[in-house]
Amino acid sequence: MGRKAILRTLAYADIFDYPLTSSEVWRFLIGQKKVGIDTLQKVLKQIQADEKQIEADIDFYFLAKRRKIIALRKKRQIWSRKKMKIARRAAGWLKLLPSIKMVAVTGALAMENSDKDDDIDLLIITAENRLWLTRLLTVLLIEMVAQRRRPGDKQVKDKICLNMFLDESHLRVPKKEQDLFAAHEVCQLKPIWERIGTYQKFIQKNQWVKQFLPNWRP
Repeated sequence: MGRKAILRTLAYADIFDYPLTSSEVWRFLIGQKKVGIDTLQKVLKQIQADEKQIEADIDFYFLAKRRKIIALRKKRQIWSRKKMKIARRAAGWLKLLPSIKMVAVTGALAMENSDKDDDIDLLIITAENRLWLTRLLTVLLIEMVAQRRRPGDKQVKDKICLNMFLDESHLRVPKKEQDLFAAHEVCQLKPIWERIGTYQKFIQKNQWVKQFLPNWRP
């Protein structure tokens, strides 16, 4: 198995100041072929010993001289868990709208990597041909039960950002947008609630992510 795949994976995570456990390196390995976790762990240790390009501290692996991001990940985990409580409360109210099929958190929060002052990004999947009406009703409901992020807001801490709406008949990410970043967004997405297997339908429609993250599975 190529060492470049591991280094590429750790380098990508480093962009977000995010050290990875060995199981996370395996799960989000950037490459073209599946790799067994035992094989990956052996290669991780070899790279650490031979090349000094990566370091490890208890559970985490990271690029050399980046040990400080471990403490940052732990801080962000605490902040993220507080934000998830807000997200779950807001999502709970959205169950009142029968045309909503799924509510999920996306981005940094889905990986428990939010900064203290970040907003809360939600992805919402609607029933077929109900997107625009559902979007309107969702905005109105969130305005009543939570703080909604609006265009131009300078202070966005803990505000609900209705980041993306998808019609259940159009769940596949468009071909021109299928890249490593989009693959991570799909794979990191964390459903809060769903109706009748919507999350599984979403994943089935986006199997292209395996071109970038072959080991990943829900």
